Amino acid sequence: MDYRIYHLSRREKLKCLGLSALLTFVIAYLFYSSWFGLLLLPFLFLFFIRQEKRAGIERVQAQLAKEFIDALRTISAALLAGLSMENAWKEAEGEMLALYGEDSYLYRELAEMNHSIALNIPIEQLLSDFSNRSGNADIASFAEVFAFAKRSGGNFVTIMEGTVGNMRARYETEREIQVQVASRKMEQKVMNIIPLFILAYLKLTSMDFLDVLYGNVPGVLFMTVCLLAYGGAIVLADKILKIRV
Repeated sequence: MDYRIYHLSRREKLKCLGLSALLTFVIAYLFYSSWFGLLLLPFLFLFFIRQEKRAGIERVQAQLAKEFIDALRTISAALLAGLSMENAWKEAEGEMLALYGEDSYLYRELAEMNHSIALNIPIEQLLSDFSNRSGNADIASFAEVFAFAKRSGGNFVTIMEGTVGNMRARYETEREIQVQVASRKMEQKVMNIIPLFILAYLKLTSMDFLDVLYGNVPGVLFMTVCLLAYGGAIVLADKILKIRV
């Protein structure tokens, strides 16, 4: 499984289609007062699809990092208890099954790794393949250090504890940031729809005031510029609130 790619479910695709259709009708009515605005449907659908995929990848990456931390802690504890590296990986597989179930990303990865280890495939080779598919910088760094330690006879427990500490600190910091900006994100969502309510209010109560903006080329161009500025402001606000460690 390539964790850098997210495949939308049928339900998620229908959700994107519904949101894009609703927003298209709103834009067609408020900005153009014409069926002309429905031409935006394919573009909005692709935009929502892209956003949903990005959100899905972020969810998968967060869960993968969390499971990897727990797996390394289990492996480190098993090594301290005197188990061999191969048995430590088997111990981690059982722990992932108990903690997260059969649908766990790390359980499936560890089960496949342990099967390959039984066929005498080196652990460092399997880790390298996993790190390439994970899209996680910490996992990639751990795989490189692990391979070097395997060749030079390094202390695996120290390496794993250091990796767990770094990943745990990053994970906790990101969680704290998300808690801090949660209220700002809610404010952003409210602010995103306020211009639509203002325009709808003016259109329903002062239609004569807006007549000049509909049914003519200058009005269409002006409303299109307003729509692009509105969309750009939403995208910019979303990028500002996306803080990464």
